[in-house]
This record gives sequence, structure tokens and C-alpha cells, in this order.
Amino acid sequence: MTGRKSAISKKIPKHILNYCLVFIIILNIIFFIDPHKSFSSDSGIEENSELLCDIYEFEINNEDSTDDYINVSAESAIVMEYDTEEIFWEKNSSKSMYPASITKILTAIVAIENIDNFNEITTISKNASGRNNSFFRFNTGDEISLIDLLKASLISSHNNATIALAEYVSGNVDDFVKLMNLKAREIGAKDTFLQNTNGLDAEFPDHKTTSKDIAIITKYCLENILFKNIVNISEDVIKINDEEIEIFNTNILLKYDYIKGVKTGYTKNAGFCLVIYSEKDDLNIITVILNSLNREKDVLNINNWIYNNFKYTEIVNSDNIFKTIKVGDISKIEIDLYPDSDFTKLINTASDEIYLEDTLINNFKLPVLENQVFGTLDININGNSEKKLKLITKDPIEEPFIYQELSTENERRTRKILFFIIAFYFFVFTFIIIRNLFSRKIYE
Repeated sequence: MTGRKSAISKKIPKHILNYCLVFIIILNIIFFIDPHKSFSSDSGIEENSELLCDIYEFEINNEDSTDDYINVSAESAIVMEYDTEEIFWEKNSSKSMYPASITKILTAIVAIENIDNFNEITTISKNASGRNNSFFRFNTGDEISLIDLLKASLISSHNNATIALAEYVSGNVDDFVKLMNLKAREIGAKDTFLQNTNGLDAEFPDHKTTSKDIAIITKYCLENILFKNIVNISEDVIKINDEEIEIFNTNILLKYDYIKGVKTGYTKNAGFCLVIYSEKDDLNIITVILNSLNREKDVLNINNWIYNNFKYTEIVNSDNIFKTIKVGDISKIEIDLYPDSDFTKLINTASDEIYLEDTLINNFKLPVLENQVFGTLDININGNSEKKLKLITKDPIEEPFIYQELSTENERRTRKILFFIIAFYFFVFTFIIIRNLFSRKIYE
């Protein structure tokens, strides 16, 4: 008996058996703690596209868009967004042109900025008397308030009302015109040189500006509440020597609710001119038309095109998940990424091309912190980078939330691993049982 026991012990030493059992225990501990690291080769960030950089085309709603052709008869024109001064469209906008009575908007703003009491009564001088191609005449010695002179200048386009304003502010027209040119340069209208207050150009061949400068001047003028209110009045009543006179705005486009002023103009040299301000669909624009065959038609054609094609578009919303990335292969942690801020842009829905490009960090470590940066989002419009945002997390992750997502290939691999473990345990337990049986027989 003793000899048989010794023979078996020699064949299978106890320390070898113990080593095998320890190996099995360690292997199983590793597998059940982190099966992904045990049997997978990738532990970095895995995206759906398996790329670190992705580019997406932003889809634009262009159902109301029209083509980029605008039919206008004007020799010079421009359309400028009021709030940003972005130029939407232009035609010879830097060409030197006669502005006709559009001159009066600069006259008015200079007067407004130099008058303290608009209810003050002033007396019409001999120089400011007469009709001078206006709807009604002034007589020397007439008395009129400064506010009514402003209304006569901007609403009914009275030429001599501008002279009376100039004489009140500066004492004479020449010194007032100097103030007008200084103001033009001050606000950025550098290609403007004016020689009078009303735009009559028969004797003033150098009295010129550009449609671009007029847009700049108009924006500046509209920032003044009094000016903005007056140019939007269709009809009003002024008093001369306590006699009421009804005046009407020369801008017939005020019949459209979205058009809010500002000024018409005409001389033989200048042709038909018009500058308007309009508010519609959250878009405020200034349109300038110089030397037109039909200024109202030109303005409406341009405005219709602008409002059909240009829309404020929300491209990125920081409350919406931009992308979800996953950690791991079999067991995955999903992390939602958000832009760190909103981005809205005025775009041409007919022609603008918008692409979003994300660049993600290649690796990271748990835990994930709130507002942790995982990459950047570049917003590209027509080949130009308009804005670069950060891609962040909003929810912290202290420990991984693991769930099993098995693809066909992973499922097969997992089955093989489980089959190997079960088979291995079967042979080990069978061996132990047989060994114990032999041991009992030996002792018996």
C-alpha cells in the first residue's frame, strides 16, 4: 500500500497541483474584474466612425430661397445688415455719386446733436426764404420751431428748412457744412464730400458720396431715437406763424409695415435715389439705391431677395448632444459630448455651405469631470472657419457603467472563452475527484 501511494505522489507532486489551482484562481479573478482588458486589444476612445476627426455637412432649410441674381436698374446700390454692418449685396457701392436729398439725413443728425431745445422758435432769414424746389415756401421773418424744421427737412424734404437749421446751429451754411463733413469722416464715411445742406447739385459738382458711405451714415443716424421716429412718419402737421401746414413723406414705401424710413432724393444729376431701413423676420437691413430708373421697384426687388435668402440659423445648440463616444469594445461606457456654447449665424440659405468638424482627444482617464473638455468643434462656412467651440461633458462619471454589447464576432469570441473556462474547470474537478478516489483506495 505504501509503495503504491508513493508512486502516485511521485507522478503528481502536490506543489504542482497547488500551482495549477493558484493559476486558475488568478486567471478567473482577472477575467471577472475586467474581461475587456483580458481579451480585448483596444482600451482607448472608440467613436462610431472609429476616427478622431469627423466632418459633417450642416443641412440648410432653403425652401424659400431664390437664385443669386437681382435685377436692379440703379447705377449704384448696397444692402447692409443694420446690427453687424455685414454687406449682403452691392453694386458699384464705392463709386462716387450725387446723393440728392439723401444729403438731408446728415444735415439732420448734425443739427440734432447740436440743439438743446427742439421746441425753441427760430426766425426764417432772407437766405432761407423762398420755395427752392420745395412743397411750400418760407417767407423772411416766418417763425417756426426747430422740431418742425427737422420734420419739414426729413418728411417733406424741404430744401430751405435745412438752410434754416444750419443757420441756427452755426450762424451760416458754410460752417455747418464743415461740421457735416467732419461728422462723415468721424463715423467712417471717408469717401463723402458735401458742399451744401440739401443735396441740390446744379452749382455744386463736387457734392458727392457713395452708396456704401450712405449706408454707414444711415446706420449712425438711426441710432438716434428722434431721427428714427421722424423718418418713419408718413404724414404730420407743422406750424409756421401758428398756421398749420400738413406735410407728407416723400417715401411712399412707408405703406409697407416692415419699412421704417428713411429718405428719398432726386436731381437731374443724381437720378432717383432712395435709402430705406426695414425690419422683418428678425433681420434689420439698410438698402441704398442711387441713380435708379425705378427706385421703389429696385428696393423691393432687393429686399424680397434678401428676406427670402438670408436667415438667422441656429447651427449649434449647447443643450443638444453633439456626439456620443464610447469607451471600450465589449463593455462600453457612453459619454455624451456637448458644445460649450450656442452658435447662430446669418446665412444665405441659397448658396452658403456649412460644415462641422470635430477633433477628439485620443485618450483619457476616469473619472470624467463635469465640463471636462474632450475635443473641439470647428464651424466652417464657405471654406472659412467662423467659430471654434469646445466639446465638453455635462455629467461627471465616477465609476464606469458597463453593459454588454456583443457584435456577431464578439459573441463568437465570448462563447469560445466561456467554453474554454467551463471545459477547464470540468477537467480540473474531474482530476480532483479521480485523485481523491485513488487516495482513498491507497489508504484502504
